[in-house]
Amino acid sequence: MKTARKILPLMLTLAVLFFFAACDTGSGTGNTYDIGSSAAGSGISSARVFVPAGTNVTGAATVSGGFTNNKEQFYWLAEKLQAGGIIAMAISASNNSSISGYERAHRDGVSLLASENSNSRSSINGRVGKRGIMGFSMGGGAVINLGTLAGVDAVVAMAPYSPSTPSRNHNAATMILTGTSDTTAPARMGEGAYDRLPSSTPRLYASLRSTSHMYWMNNSRPGSEADFIVAWAQHYLNGDQAAYNVFSRGAGSGMTNYKFNPGSGGNGDTPPAGCN
Repeated sequence: MKTARKILPLMLTLAVLFFFAACDTGSGTGNTYDIGSSAAGSGISSARVFVPAGTNVTGAATVSGGFTNNKEQFYWLAEKLQAGGIIAMAISASNNSSISGYERAHRDGVSLLASENSNSRSSINGRVGKRGIMGFSMGGGAVINLGTLAGVDAVVAMAPYSPSTPSRNHNAATMILTGTSDTTAPARMGEGAYDRLPSSTPRLYASLRSTSHMYWMNNSRPGSEADFIVAWAQHYLNGDQAAYNVFSRGAGSGMTNYKFNPGSGGNGDTPPAGCN
């Protein structure tokens, strides 16, 4: 009986530890690793994967810049996603001077996330859940154009340049962010794409006040837009209900022309029991 009394508290402690391990949101430093062009696919010249701490299955997203950009210029966003428990793959496009080049890069990135998920030597082996794609400028136009791509559940377009008219089969939850002072990819480009998205698609549009096109690159002091992007991934890739409140209740600090429509999906997926 005495032995049982000693063991019972230990078992309860282990049960609590197991619960929190199973529901780990990936907070903490995590780690990164690089993938060269030989393994990344012809559309990607190089990639760096930002892996959240923990062992849980979680959402994953490709992240890119635009015209002449490289992956390093968007490490700031990859790091924010990593800190929010999302796997982020920052990619450099082999052809970084066209929208089609970025479309190919993100297609290859989505496939690469799937292959890394089944690679026993990968740090994200068995951890990749739903997938998203995020891009800036030409990369932003590209990810809007890929809203019908199989296996893509969320899209984030930053200052998207010249996106095509969204298809009626565009089902991925789509966030579009622009800048009111952007003369390269004027706000009307992003807002026009938002207005043409299917009514059933969850979608959000907002413009950052007094923000130019160059704001998004090497962003050392991201504002509420970074919180919106991370929360968008947490909700539409992981079903995090708390994250829904971050972007659904109105414009963030410094934002204007905010629009949000949850589409036919209401407030999105239901999170795993006990982990929201």
